[in-house]
Amino acid sequence: MKRTIQLRSGFTLIELLVVITIIGILATLAPSAITNVINAANQTKALSNARNIGMALKTYATDNDGAFPAGETASAAFSKLLPKEAGASGYGVNKKQFFVKGSAYTPASKQQDSNTGDQKTITEGENHWAMMGALDDVGSGRWPLIFDGPSSAEGKYSTKKGEKGGVWEGKTAILVRLDGSATKEKLSDNLTIQTDGQDNVLKPGDSWATGGKVLMP
Repeated sequence: MKRTIQLRSGFTLIELLVVITIIGILATLAPSAITNVINAANQTKALSNARNIGMALKTYATDNDGAFPAGETASAAFSKLLPKEAGASGYGVNKKQFFVKGSAYTPASKQQDSNTGDQKTITEGENHWAMMGALDDVGSGRWPLIFDGPSSAEGKYSTKKGEKGGVWEGKTAILVRLDGSATKEKLSDNLTIQTDGQDNVLKPGDSWATGGKVLMP
């Protein structure tokens, strides 16, 4: 007897529904996964820049009897790390390292302007990082030296990405401590950086670990 082989063409309805369901799940997960990858890349770059700035601050302190640069704002203090004249190397940092992508403190338009503007002074919109004022290099190594610019001088962060202090949506903070360690740390439940298990919240008129006050970007 001659056997006839029938070739199957196309998909069954159940198979199509399964494929559509899988595609739907992947489409839902993709934006979140892409966002996580972008955030991780931005945090890695920011961490590297923070480490370089921290090293420059330590070198500056070595040259100035242990004192870090001072100013009314962190930007004013950081400006002292930049070259002051043509051909001078400064302390090995450039203005691009003070920008963090996605930060409300450093809008993209300002970064474009800074590429051709004054390279000797950091102005408003050109710096993401905050700094602890009135520290010197003989303090406790666990004190935060520079860190993501918070929402206010009280040292708290925001969960809203578009707000100042919300670049990492209140989940983490990048900081360099006085011992030179550059880390990405989880924020406390109060949206603050912790040191030795205690929230680093600056109270009005008080000092933060006797280190002074937060110099905002």
